[in-house]
Amino acid sequence: MSPPRAAPTNNNNNNNNNNSNNANTDNNSNNANTDNDIIVRDRRAQKILWSGVARNDVLLAEAGDDPWDGAVAATARALLRKPATPGYEFHTHRVTPRTLVRRSTTDNSVLKGIKFHVHDHHNTDGTPLVWVFAAVYNPSLDIDRIQVQSFLEKVVGLTELPRDNDPLWHTTGTTLAAQSTFAPILLQRMEEVTYLGKLSMLHERLDASKQIMQDNITNILAQEEQLQRMDEETTRLQDMAAVFQQRSKKVRRMKMMQNAKYGLILGTAVTAGVAIIVIPPLVAIL
Repeated sequence: MSPPRAAPTNNNNNNNNNNSNNANTDNNSNNANTDNDIIVRDRRAQKILWSGVARNDVLLAEAGDDPWDGAVAATARALLRKPATPGYEFHTHRVTPRTLVRRSTTDNSVLKGIKFHVHDHHNTDGTPLVWVFAAVYNPSLDIDRIQVQSFLEKVVGLTELPRDNDPLWHTTGTTLAAQSTFAPILLQRMEEVTYLGKLSMLHERLDASKQIMQDNITNILAQEEQLQRMDEETTRLQDMAAVFQQRSKKVRRMKMMQNAKYGLILGTAVTAGVAIIVIPPLVAIL
């Protein structure tokens, strides 16, 4: 009798187990690769490299990275120094050759920045309140000015509630006061622009931005009119003070003149009285 053969099911099970283990290993490897891809992401592939929100000169929140040896930061600083106009301001920063050596592409030698303003008047002391929304982007990565403007428009809408209701935003907050709460939102919106491209845009016509710019012009003109009224009121008060001072001098002059005349009359009367008293004896003696 021939010896019994091993059941094929056991071999199949072992093979299946081995295949499962191999599959798990492959899956783990794929997961590891995926994780590594997420962790070791090319920072220079970000279309919008930096963005921030400021109240006047106070930067409340910012997000981004600077893989160009300070070129992104330099672009942002130069952009924020530009005056607060009713609409958009633009800045182009030329990257130095030393920085270009470390980049993956050397055909693009500039970074660009855009900032948008919302003029408000919530300060109780009457000082102007201007919200600044800024972004720095890499124009070589299939992103244009319209996309960045649309991104900034989104940020304007996202900050409307805290700008109106949160004292940390519109009054008391110092530098990076909203960093912990709003920087992650900024970063998420920046990544949407990178990975979704034009699909992340609200609309290309930027009608909301146009309306905001019109409101900005209205607010600026209203503030200038108020300052002009205050200046006119100050001038009027100064004129009134000058007239009052002139009248006061005139009144003092008249009073001094009256006092002088009264003294002259009184002195004459006394002299005449003395003459009347003194002269008769002299006449009688003669």
